[in-house]
Amino acid sequence: MPTSQESNIEDFAYDYLHAYYCVRHNTAGILIGKQETTKQHATADGLLALKKADNSLFVATLNTQLSEKIALLLTRYKKKGLSRFRYMTALGLVAFGVLAAKLTGLVAALYVLPFMAGIGGFILHSVLEKLYLKRKIAHLVGELKHTPANEQWLGISISSLVFRHNPLATHLIMTCQHRGIGLLTVGKRAKVVQLQEPRTVQPRRGDFLSYYTSETQIRQALLDNTILRVA
Repeated sequence: MPTSQESNIEDFAYDYLHAYYCVRHNTAGILIGKQETTKQHATADGLLALKKADNSLFVATLNTQLSEKIALLLTRYKKKGLSRFRYMTALGLVAFGVLAAKLTGLVAALYVLPFMAGIGGFILHSVLEKLYLKRKIAHLVGELKHTPANEQWLGISISSLVFRHNPLATHLIMTCQHRGIGLLTVGKRAKVVQLQEPRTVQPRRGDFLSYYTSETQIRQALLDNTILRVA
């Protein structure tokens, strides 16, 4: 959950995206739905649908359920960096090196082996931990593939300060960029910040509404212009 100093992304992202697509497509006829399920039983926290000038239908999705997990990872890394277990690994290897040198009677190795083992273990642990965190971020972002759309957005309740000089946050932005996912954040000042623009994709056939269980109702509402906004 967002802290008392943070705003909830869900309270601001929908209005931001509504205005974003109104300007971009020059229309106010945007339907907004929440907790829309796909026919494969995945759930889009938010879905925005509109009819374009050529009468084709456009769909954008918003994921906010990953906000807490991603914010925790980024904030923890920003404040503490990598874990202290790296030092325990180094000390354990130093102790093992000393014991091994004594048991083998290699006096010279008593001064060299433990030091080298400790340094090597510390570096290896650091590299593996960084790799683990990056893969975890990539795995979380990959969850958006279950909610297909022309454009996908990830929304996070987190201060923009967490992204400054934070390699893990930079990796998140690069991952979103690589996968064509838009990234929105909102912090304690209740200001929505767009960190990454989404990439528009086209379905191989039809439109992306066909993936959702409420396809019929949304399609009819858009084509008949009977419903412009649903919360």
